[in-house]
Amino acid sequence: MAKPKFGLGRGLDALISGASEVIAAQQPTRVDEGSILTVPVEQIIPNPRQPRKVFREDDPRLLELSASIKEYGLLQPLVVTRLDTLPHPRVPAADPGDENWFSASPADTGVVQYQIIAGERRWRAARLAGLNEVPVVVKEVTPLEMLELALIENIQREDLNPIEEALAYQALISEFGLTQEQVAKQVGRDRSTITNSLRLLQLAPKVREALINPYEYPNFTEGHARALVGIAREEDQVAALGKIIALKLNVRQAEELAARIKAAERAEAAAEEVLAHSTPRRSAEIMDLEAQFREALTVKVDLKYNAKGKGTLVLHFNSQEELERLYSQLVKRGEA
Repeated sequence: MAKPKFGLGRGLDALISGASEVIAAQQPTRVDEGSILTVPVEQIIPNPRQPRKVFREDDPRLLELSASIKEYGLLQPLVVTRLDTLPHPRVPAADPGDENWFSASPADTGVVQYQIIAGERRWRAARLAGLNEVPVVVKEVTPLEMLELALIENIQREDLNPIEEALAYQALISEFGLTQEQVAKQVGRDRSTITNSLRLLQLAPKVREALINPYEYPNFTEGHARALVGIAREEDQVAALGKIIALKLNVRQAEELAARIKAAERAEAAAEEVLAHSTPRRSAEIMDLEAQFREALTVKVDLKYNAKGKGTLVLHFNSQEELERLYSQLVKRGEA
């Protein structure tokens, strides 16, 4: 059984006036029926700051909810705001299936439009069920409040994939200037949870895609992804992803694999550092030594050594006669 999540929305009223009322509006038994309006589905549009980005119409949970709504109606009202309370409102074009379906403003249509604060999944299921109207609770909120409330609802319902959740936290920080501590307080989570979530955004796009599409990558979880954070090269992350999926590694095995890759990267970086520091020495000293060997032996010479003094000396010869001459110079002379 999943662990219950406590404290979500804790202290929100101190930041957002009436926040608890908005959260409560998602429970039909706690809503004053006089505050509920019935609004045509086509007058409602999604929240552009909705943290959840992936909505699949073949999602079994969405289809199950749609079937329930078709039989019993929409029991939980959507929480919306009037678009004329927001700057630069936009409303849907004729084709709701088009990704670029935001076009005209309410002034162009003469019809009041509503933007979803919480309940987009229910709205999509209602449309699939063929409902023409849905119940809503109208609230006036700022863009920051819209993002916070939408994020809280999705966390409560566990509707976000790990990347969507991380992007929502990042938006609160980068767009609204909140600290990780403030974000943690507002969504009722530990700061370490926020920090670890944000670290997922360091992953290669291919790895993030695997977290976003659990249907295509069923045995790749957030735990696997966390293990890959810190692998420096994107190609190494993608290679590790491929091994995890192909071999069906568990999280512990993924951590061991990632540790080996990180160790190899560190060793390679250290070797490159040594080489970088030894390059100036080679250009001055080694080239002079090579010249002296060539002059003494009259053959091509390659001399290489590192900062510790270890290396190789290669003598090139073009014929049997040259080899015999080198043998005489280096070996027989030493025996004499």
